Order: sequence, then structure tokens, then C-alpha cells
Amino acid sequence: MYLQTALQQIPEMNTAGIRDVRIQGISHDSRTCREGYLFVAVKGEKTDGACFVEQAANRGAVAVAAEYPVAAAGNIVSFTVPDARKFLADISRIFHQDPASRLKLVAVTGTNGKTTTTYLLDSIFAHAGIRACLGGTIEMKAASKSLQSRHTTPEACDLTQFLHLALTEGCTHGTLEVSSHSLALKRVFGTKFKVGVFMNLTRDHLDFHRDIEDYFGAKRLLFSRENGNDVESAVINDDDPYGKKLEEYFHGDVLRFGFNPDADIRVLDCQTRADGTDLILATPEGEAVFKTGLIGRHNVYNIMAATGAALCLQIDLEKIREGIESMQGVPGRFERVNAGQDFTVIVDYAHTPDALENLLSLVSQLPHKRILTVFGCGGDRDKSKRPIMGSIAVRKSYLSIVTSDNPRSENPLDIIKDIETGMHEGPGIYRIVPDRREAIGQAVTSADKGDIVVIAGKGHEDYQIVGGSRNPFDDRQVARDLIHKHVKNPA
Repeated sequence: MYLQTALQQIPEMNTAGIRDVRIQGISHDSRTCREGYLFVAVKGEKTDGACFVEQAANRGAVAVAAEYPVAAAGNIVSFTVPDARKFLADISRIFHQDPASRLKLVAVTGTNGKTTTTYLLDSIFAHAGIRACLGGTIEMKAASKSLQSRHTTPEACDLTQFLHLALTEGCTHGTLEVSSHSLALKRVFGTKFKVGVFMNLTRDHLDFHRDIEDYFGAKRLLFSRENGNDVESAVINDDDPYGKKLEEYFHGDVLRFGFNPDADIRVLDCQTRADGTDLILATPEGEAVFKTGLIGRHNVYNIMAATGAALCLQIDLEKIREGIESMQGVPGRFERVNAGQDFTVIVDYAHTPDALENLLSLVSQLPHKRILTVFGCGGDRDKSKRPIMGSIAVRKSYLSIVTSDNPRSENPLDIIKDIETGMHEGPGIYRIVPDRREAIGQAVTSADKGDIVVIAGKGHEDYQIVGGSRNPFDDRQVARDLIHKHVKNPA
């Protein structure tokens, strides 16, 4: 595609004086630039892309867009744009011929439950005979092709390229986790969604957002006209106060879900088993009876959300039931580690106060003697949630072992001190064990028959970020190895 041809399709662009050149690809990262690429210099939280124009040129970039004039050597075409992030979304969509508009996409947003809901929808699509893509925290999957996920929602050029791949793989539908960061940073600006799902909003990401209202304002963008997502149908948690508030901003069809008796999709009966849940829902298409392997009230919300989104896409209720019942779990979400020990080990991604509270409340309902919890908080993230999570852990666990999560650039001991300020009142006892491997080791060696060990915070992640290093570390494998090493008579 030629640069002038693309720029002329962006209404606010003035192309006068911009020399034409053939564009072979688009990137916001100088390290991924190739011969013939357009490099869009976006401002990040820590660095400005304009500082990497020379590197992009050395890798073959033929054009660069930035929010202010930048020096570009040789024959590189350089021009300015008023908003580099919006421009990146616009130009990527034009370059790849707007793949989102040719797919039936579902966007799932909310503090908790996004990943499980997208996996439930993906399973529903499969049982309905629909070829679909899935994108989120764990992976980016286009039919049978799976790619590594670096962000919950990729940058605009990477997302649009992924959706283009999905089309070439024969996908007709898809489901994406849409984070508040991606909405605030315009990663999904102009991406067309058939359905938008709002799960909930609880305390998180207040390192990025000014306050909870600013956090809600980012979520709201998905459902408002200003973000250009053109959501046709909204599926909204009617039990969440921000869900009710969100309805004021949406002008399309709304399906409300929840335990509220006035909700469009609501719980008629819910019975928890040791290995799952028996659930009856009222829906606009009649009653739906599920016998699912998922456990917990939060998963009931996830099931209702996925059911609502599928109904908006006119998927048969029986296919919805089949898809939900066949989905037994998501990697790192209430995942059991069984190495033959006589106690239970559960690994979960819970890294917010609400998620940790839900997790430990659910665990407390299972047969057990004691609950032993290993957890920490991520560095360079919302500090205000740390003492809250400490308070939750010490209230709901017999023993809490406070350790490192992904400390990033922060001193792990400083993070632990913040957590510890919330742990002085509670029936449980706690220990400070900064090394995560040692902390997990202490938990499994302290566990007796019938106890439950909960390892929270990292879930599916197979790495730990310390300083600038991304070191291999998988809670599930570490727990398994330590059980084999230290626990008597594991299988």
C-alpha cells in the first residue's frame, strides 16, 4: 500500500508536502521494523518512540510518524500527526483492510473474569461449529495457530495484524480481552465489535489510572461512541454498580446478567459440588441447565456473561450449554497441582483484592483442615491494594506466607512491607519469605493431610520479572518439583 493512499483515508490528515512511498508494514517498536515499514513513534510510560527513529531506519523503515518533527536521515519520509496512538490504530486498520469489520468480535472488559469468559466463549464457538480467534492474557489464537501474548490487549498494529491472520485462517468470529490500558491508550480505537461484555469493576490499576472513576472512564470508552468501536449489543453485569452506571452511556441493545431477579439472564438455582457446579439460568431464550466443572460464584458470573454474548450472536442455547460444560478450566485459574500429595494445591492468577477475596472464600467452602496461602504483589503497580490484600489473606488463611510476585524495578522487601501493614489484625498467622521458591517450599512442607495450599498472583505465568530480567518461574511446576523433593511418599 502507498502511504498517500492510506493517509487520504484518515479525515483529519493533511497530506500536503508528504512524499509518497510504498509501505510494506507498520510498527510502533523499532526492534520489529523491517524493510519498507512505517514506524509510528508513540510515547510510552517510560520512553518516547521518537528516540528510536534512527534504529527503525537502520532496520529498513521508509517512513516515520511522530507528534512533533523528528530528525530522519537519508530518504526517510517524516511527518507529524496530532495523536500518534490514534494514528497508529487508524493506519493499521487501513493497511490491513479493517479485519475487525469482517469478523463477529466480542470484547470482554472488567477487572476480573475476562480470561475465563473468553475461554468459555471460545468453547461455545467450537461446539457451534464456528471457526474463531481468541486473544488475551494467556495467548493469541487464530483457529489452530497460537501466538505468545505479551499484553492482555496488544498494541493497535499487532492486534490488527492478528485479526488479519484470523481472517486468513478462515475465522468468522472471535473474542478478545479488552483491558482498561488498551482503551485509554487507544489500542482498540476504531476496532469494530458486535458485542461488548462488562464483567465488573473493582480496585486495580490505580498506578495507571488517577482513581477508580478514571478507571471506570477507560472501561466506559468501549461502550461509548467516541472510541469508534460501534458495539451493537452490550452484555452488562447488573449486580455491579458500575454496570448500572455504564448503561447510561450505551445506545444499543443491552442484556443484563446477574443474581438480580430483574436481570435478563439470572440465576434460578445454583448448587456447588466438590468438582463443579449445577446451575440453572433464566435467559431470553428459555431456561438453561448446566453441569459445569467450574466452581464459585465468580464463575457463575463468567458463565452468565458468556451465555449472554453467545445469545447476542444468535447461537443456539443447546450449543451454548455444550460449550460451557466441556470447558473444564483455564490455565492458572483455580488450577490444581496433583503430585500424589495428601493435601490440595491450587494455583490461581488472583492479583487484586477482589480476586483474592473471591478465591479464598471459594477455597473455604471446600472440605479442608487449614488454608495456607502464598502470595505477593507486583512491583511498579498500584501500591494502595497491597495492605488490602494482606488483610484479606490473614483473615481468610490459617497461615499466610508473603513473598515476591513480579517485583520489577522495586525492592521486593519494600513491596512486602506495604503488604504487611494490613496483616496485623486477623486470626491467621503470617510469615515473610521473600524468595518465592522458598515460600512455596515452606507452604508444601508445612501442609498436613487435608490442608489446602493456595499459591496466588501469577497463575499461568511461566516467568518472574526481577529488575529488568524475565526469569523462568512457573508456580505450578515449582510446586510439583518441591512436593516430589520434600513431601513424603508423593506419587
